[in-house]
Amino acid sequence: MKDSWQKEKLDDLISNYLDFRGKTPLKLGMNWGGGDIRALSANNVGKGKVDFEKECYYASEALYKKWMNKGDCEKGDVLLTMEAPLGNVAQIPDDKKYILSQRTILLKFKKTKVNKDFMFHLLSSEEFQRKLIKHSTGSTVTGIQQKKLSKLEVCYPRLTDQSKIASILSTCDEVIEKTEAAIAKYQALKQGMMHDLFTRGIDVKKGKLRPSYKDAPELYKESELGMIPKEWEVKRIDDILEKPIRDFGSFSMTNLIDFVDSGIPFLKTEVIQNGFIDFNKVSYITPNVHRLLYKSVVNKGDILFTKIGAIGRVAVYEGEIGTCNSNAASAKINVNRSVDSYFIAFKLGSNRVIKDFEKSIISTPPRINLGEINAMQLELPSLSEQIEIRKRIKSTIEKIKIEQSALAKYQQLKAGLMQDLLTGKAEVRAEEEILKN
Repeated sequence: MKDSWQKEKLDDLISNYLDFRGKTPLKLGMNWGGGDIRALSANNVGKGKVDFEKECYYASEALYKKWMNKGDCEKGDVLLTMEAPLGNVAQIPDDKKYILSQRTILLKFKKTKVNKDFMFHLLSSEEFQRKLIKHSTGSTVTGIQQKKLSKLEVCYPRLTDQSKIASILSTCDEVIEKTEAAIAKYQALKQGMMHDLFTRGIDVKKGKLRPSYKDAPELYKESELGMIPKEWEVKRIDDILEKPIRDFGSFSMTNLIDFVDSGIPFLKTEVIQNGFIDFNKVSYITPNVHRLLYKSVVNKGDILFTKIGAIGRVAVYEGEIGTCNSNAASAKINVNRSVDSYFIAFKLGSNRVIKDFEKSIISTPPRINLGEINAMQLELPSLSEQIEIRKRIKSTIEKIKIEQSALAKYQQLKAGLMQDLLTGKAEVRAEEEILKN
């Protein structure tokens, strides 16, 4: 920490706490509704921003005046959840009126001492979050009292450096948010594309989507799965297998393995995404450990399908050789040459197929067995049409992978910057140059 930084209790930096926990409209002789003023509870305070997609109550102007009698929320003021969950930090995003509701307080900072944007990042840091947990109480639901929160010590630099640090970290947040938005856009595009491709397919000669059944019913026929293009057929998974489907046992080896920085990929279930393997999250093992796990070998072209928990995440393994986590949560599917592996993988991950699997689930956590996978029926075009469909879906997936890789890089960069800048370990000017690069 730089010598110029100061250490003070949080209470010495705060001009006002807005804390209305325990207050309800009923206690004020009023009710919710009758207006458009949002009541922000811990449910709406996410990690880094206010989540307006979560449900919240709305209040009238009359209720607002009676409730917020200690002051108003201002843009940039810091919100902190005090329990369930503890420690989520966000800022008031605009100049609208808000009511502070359950399990949330608002902190107004002394402008002569600290920058509120800097304090938002400081309270979000790992170091401060550890202090919150250390001074929290409760076993099932952890929380912290305001009097304990106010005594927590924080370190901060001069105001000019605070502004620079906040600007750098906020720029990181903006880049991360834009990247997340791009991923969401491509995900939505992929879903819409898959629906069209798996119901209408591609006229290979024209290189275009077939007209829909509504527009050209003569191009379709009735099948066990509804109306499908005349050229298509319906087959069970076990009709197109090269080898029997298998899973990887009934126990996990994850806790018994020493992972290394590089080597043979070890595929935990969570790395299987919707259409690809997320190698940003892959762990690695040595060749010797890999040989001990010979029953869990995964080869290039194998389809991996999650069948316990988050059912239906599916991808084709593109590495030369790997090892799947030794448990029954995922299955390995090898199809014969009459079909395209990628097409089958994308089809298995489609909404129609997942909904069909979910019809037979009665267990907790959700699970399907190998027999149910074998019996699943798929609508199959010709091999050439499968390949054309695969190309279009894979093109969008590649864009998603690029954005997710960038997101992982930006998140790692921000984590490093927070560690360095919020502890005074690095000069602000040097970090500005890193961010530009």
